[in-house]
Amino acid sequence: MRSQQEQMSESELLKIAGLPQVVRLAWGLGGTTNRGPKPKQSTERILATAIQLADDEGLERLSMAALAKPLGLATTALYRYVDSKEALIELMVDAAVGRPPASAPASGWSENARAWALALMDVYALHPWLSDVVITSMPRTPNSFAWIESLLESLADSPLTESERLSAALMLQGTVRTYAAMIRSLPEGPEVNAPFFSLLPALGAGAYPRLIAELQRERDSVSGEFLFALEASLRGLAAS
Repeated sequence: MRSQQEQMSESELLKIAGLPQVVRLAWGLGGTTNRGPKPKQSTERILATAIQLADDEGLERLSMAALAKPLGLATTALYRYVDSKEALIELMVDAAVGRPPASAPASGWSENARAWALALMDVYALHPWLSDVVITSMPRTPNSFAWIESLLESLADSPLTESERLSAALMLQGTVRTYAAMIRSLPEGPEVNAPFFSLLPALGAGAYPRLIAELQRERDSVSGEFLFALEASLRGLAAS
């Protein structure tokens, strides 16, 4: 059976050669240089090692030098495989999120959309550093495409128009990302903020009575707030 690249025209191959290395690597179209000695490592092992380092120590501690060491590579040699830390992180995100769960054909669109959001939240819980990644462009890697495509498939049965579905998908993705970052960074429990809340009147915050009342009220966990936001979003989409 001919490979994907073997089935491409010369014009298509030239266009692919001009794509950024990160895109070619993500889509399995080659990215490492053919110059120099035979590569000692696979892209898959490099990404697995990088993801483990980020899981253990956080994204801020990940560097090309820190990654090269457990791989038995010189830092300069690592650039033969991936040409920048930015490209490395983009590939790490795609590998970490993996493929989306299959939707249940017998379920309605909102049930599948809810399951999609909860599954994505599970991914963020497994790899907390994902919420530290700065988004600088629309998705361009296969697993990122697969997650959005999966949700769009579910939303096809919703009241939304075709032009609204991508906007809704990006909104739900953003909701998950926002609350994943909050779950990771915000302390839980009313006792954490009680001293500050008790001093609000003395600080001159009396002009905000409704907000102060809400802040002083015992609230659900951030995870509970996420579920509320998710359900509110789904109800809003259903009413569109």
